[in-house]
Amino acid sequence: MKKSKIILKSLFTIVIASVLFSSCIDDPEPVALDALPDVFIQKISDNGIEKYGIAFWVFGNKDLESATIDGPEGETWTLEQDAENTRIFSLFPEGADYTEVIPVAGEYEFTVTSTQVDEEPLSVSDDLDEDEIGILQIESTEFVSSQLKTTWQSVDGADVYLIRLYDDSDKMIYVGPQLNDDKTDFTFGNASEGWLYASILAEAGEPYTVEVLAILYESGVTTGKEYNIQCISIAKEDIIWGE
Repeated sequence: MKKSKIILKSLFTIVIASVLFSSCIDDPEPVALDALPDVFIQKISDNGIEKYGIAFWVFGNKDLESATIDGPEGETWTLEQDAENTRIFSLFPEGADYTEVIPVAGEYEFTVTSTQVDEEPLSVSDDLDEDEIGILQIESTEFVSSQLKTTWQSVDGADVYLIRLYDDSDKMIYVGPQLNDDKTDFTFGNASEGWLYASILAEAGEPYTVEVLAILYESGVTTGKEYNIQCISIAKEDIIWGE
């Protein structure tokens, strides 16, 4: 497993708006460490076989030094710091991390340490339920008026969908808006909003990978859904831009 460098900026809208996640410049003492944790399931189709992985991320209200996880059956994981945000640690499944066994439901304990000298580590937990959604299947990709149109099969139970684009070095360069659960297609081009780097747009004849995500939030959550993911189903397809 390894972290995703951009997923938290693209998929989750991190808003530091509450008293818990803000500090006053007039405070004589450093703000106490606090953090938002999340554990969730990721699903893919591997040659027609449904496979599962487990994903973690935690967002602190100050710079973090480390973050580890203790699972309900004694498993342990060490999260990695985001390359661009020292308050985020995460871990996402890749390749052989996916298996045919769904991650164990239960309480996952996060131990988070800040960079503040002599501050005690913080323990926070998040529960993983057994809820899941089906495998997402991309139906087609085609270019219409120099724009990429992607269609997919509806996933029962999904709350929202998301489109992402990667270049041939696996660098994420585009993220679309969150789409309602009744959407089954999305079209974008170089003039669309969502490109992550002003200097990097898609070039005709170059290889890319388009990725579609179906997202299920934790049941009963009405606010802060971005911090309460239950399951993400992912499908991707390699394309040549413009062809």
